[in-house]
Amino acid sequence: MATHTLCKTLRFFNFTRGISCHLNLLCINTQRLQYKITPQWNYFDSKKSYSDIPDTGDPPVPKKKKLFVPRITLLSEKNEMSVVTLEEAEKLAKRRNFKLVKIVDFDTKSERAIYKLMKMNDFIDAETKSKAEAKEARNRSMKDEKTMTVSSKISEHDLGTKIKSINKMLGKRHGVRVVISIDGNKEKAVEIADSIIEESKDVAKVATKTSGGLTIKVILRPVLEQTNENTTENHRSSNDDTKC
Repeated sequence: MATHTLCKTLRFFNFTRGISCHLNLLCINTQRLQYKITPQWNYFDSKKSYSDIPDTGDPPVPKKKKLFVPRITLLSEKNEMSVVTLEEAEKLAKRRNFKLVKIVDFDTKSERAIYKLMKMNDFIDAETKSKAEAKEARNRSMKDEKTMTVSSKISEHDLGTKIKSINKMLGKRHGVRVVISIDGNKEKAVEIADSIIEESKDVAKVATKTSGGLTIKVILRPVLEQTNENTTENHRSSNDDTKC
């Protein structure tokens, strides 16, 4: 009887253990099946998407970045326009024995730099002309302003020396600010101011003349055309003296 009961117990134990194993396998398969059939949920944020399912595909191959080669607008000797790279333009200039000259750094319309092919003689002439124009522009422009102080107690000899210095600075295209201290004699200070203006009228014009409590200020501006003519005449006369 005891043996029969033991056999039944062992048989029941093996049966329940088999059922539990089958149930475990069934649960695992069910989970796998659910994992496979679970719909993919995408969450879109701007231009990015997120998924609950891990990506098992091949990683994306990064695209090779193309090197940007800047292009220029090239003008030929006959002003014929073409769009090429700077390297191609340099090779063309070297092959034809031309000079590659940059005309415009950045053209707002084409958004490219503009170069031109020029013969060496034409390039030298253009460079000489541009230098002459730049020099002429400098000669027409006024330099920085100088300041000259004068006392109303100054002697006639010293005043003449001051006026010569003022005219010399004006001749070099400098503006001159003359500050005359009254020093208790306003009439004398006014006479000195008028004398300076009169003596420099050929090379300067009066910009302002103001009278304060203790000083009289006169601002003189050089007459640039007259200054350039005087400089040219002095240069010519010095050359003539050298030849003699």
